[in-house]
Amino acid sequence: MSEVEADATPPGPASGAQESSQASELKGFQAVSLLTLVSRIAGLARDSMMASLFGFSGFILDAFTVAFRVPNMFRRLFGEGAMSTAFLPEFARTDAEQGRERANLLLAGTVWRLFRILAAITLVIELTVGAVYLSATISPRSQLLCELFLILFPYMLLICLTSLYSAALHSVKRFVIPALAPVALNLIWLTGGLITGWCLSSKTDEARFISLFIVGGGAIQLIMVIINAHRCGIRIPSLRSAMSEGSDERVERVFRRMAPVLLGLSITQLNGLVDSCLAWMLMSGNLDAYPQLSSFRLPQGTAGALYLGQRLFSFPMGVFAVALGTVLFPRFAQYVQARDNKGLSRTVIHGLQLVLVVGVPASAGLWLMSEPVTDLLFRYHRFDATASRLTADMIAAYGMGVWIYSGLLIVNRVFFAADDQQTPMRLGLVCVGLNLLFDVALLPVFGGPALPIASMLATLFQLALTIQVLRRRFLKTGRRAFLPIVIRVAVGTVLMCLTVSFTLQITQGMESKLNTVAFRLLHTGVPIASAIGIYAICLNLSGLFPVRLLREPFLPAGRNDVSSPESDS
Repeated sequence: MSEVEADATPPGPASGAQESSQASELKGFQAVSLLTLVSRIAGLARDSMMASLFGFSGFILDAFTVAFRVPNMFRRLFGEGAMSTAFLPEFARTDAEQGRERANLLLAGTVWRLFRILAAITLVIELTVGAVYLSATISPRSQLLCELFLILFPYMLLICLTSLYSAALHSVKRFVIPALAPVALNLIWLTGGLITGWCLSSKTDEARFISLFIVGGGAIQLIMVIINAHRCGIRIPSLRSAMSEGSDERVERVFRRMAPVLLGLSITQLNGLVDSCLAWMLMSGNLDAYPQLSSFRLPQGTAGALYLGQRLFSFPMGVFAVALGTVLFPRFAQYVQARDNKGLSRTVIHGLQLVLVVGVPASAGLWLMSEPVTDLLFRYHRFDATASRLTADMIAAYGMGVWIYSGLLIVNRVFFAADDQQTPMRLGLVCVGLNLLFDVALLPVFGGPALPIASMLATLFQLALTIQVLRRRFLKTGRRAFLPIVIRVAVGTVLMCLTVSFTLQITQGMESKLNTVAFRLLHTGVPIASAIGIYAICLNLSGLFPVRLLREPFLPAGRNDVSSPESDS
């Protein structure tokens, strides 16, 4: 597959060069989105396999999801989060101003320093968990958790280095291989699950061997991006140069910028990790000695249901929001470097309009379709009706926040591109306290779904605050850039929801006439297809054409300059 390329010239005023760059940007988004879709589909297949292998009748899936969540959190923080947002603008600037050779030296020094930091973290955590496992008296479920943690944590080191190389590739408009790497991981994971399920009889052994396959998949991902980077002229000259460049001023600047970004991003990730840990600690069997906490007790399998809910929620996030943010972030950085405030404002508005058009109906659709989707994907073998209901509740709760998390992802990248890591950090700190407060208030009322609901409400508050700052600093327009979109999206989403409810009732009557798999396919596929069709028709009838919106922002009639001040802003 050929690489996706874009004009590397910094954007300026509206011109033929800018139009060419925007067209290339669209191609990059399409490629990343398509490959992310493939990755997410493979990811759903692997999650379906995990659910059918382990179910919720025991603690194995809960232990696995908690053990995998920690290195995965480090990946999002160090790799795809703080490191890439701090490194990419510096690498792009060095590459443009001083040439690829100096940019490669920056990469070498950054890789060496990041490797030392992550290796030290890995060693400390492995020794700590190993000491607890060998010396403390713990339950069998905690023993398995420690074992899986010891196996999976080195995955963090591999995937963070993969993300760093991917950021370098993104800076030169190479998106395909970085987007293809997760597909490889999911396929390796699937292969490991099928092999272990066929060859092993012990479920705990299956979990251990699947964890080994995941670590192997992390190594394959790193090899893929390194090879592709070398083909693009991005390489580490030598180990000696990497060690000598580790203290270079540019590397120091990357890590200084990374610190506040790390704290800001860790807030969002910390909320998810806290939810998983709470689901594990409050699970039935762990609180039997504390009757005063009986109102907070959660059913066994809540941690696994939470993980699967996050996976389904991340499907539209990955296919759309993450892909959009991946492609727009280098553009944001280029506009900031070129001091093109008009282009930056236009691109930010474009991104947020796309979030509204895609994120709002995706949220409504996940909420309405949570039960049919769960039955279709997971309700097989050991995954029974109780587990399906619990997972569907998690998917519905997370689903309501797709547009919220998508919007926050885009607006935070604007601040990072502008070299402002402090604003997302300060506003994110508010989210932590609110999340815990909402957890305590909602757990006795809603049970397990209170965890994603609390995170969603806290993130909504953070998004509102962040947009207010964004408008003052970057958006030279007001409600007129978004109100027409909001009205059209709201009408289309309401009609879409009515269509989904109607088709669900019709297809429900076919249950007795079809076998289980055929009914679930019909009960899920027909409402989704109808929803997409109705929503697309509504948008087109209202003059909001999706294909055109991918190319340019939707502006009110007669308003072609989104950077001019408006009286209603």
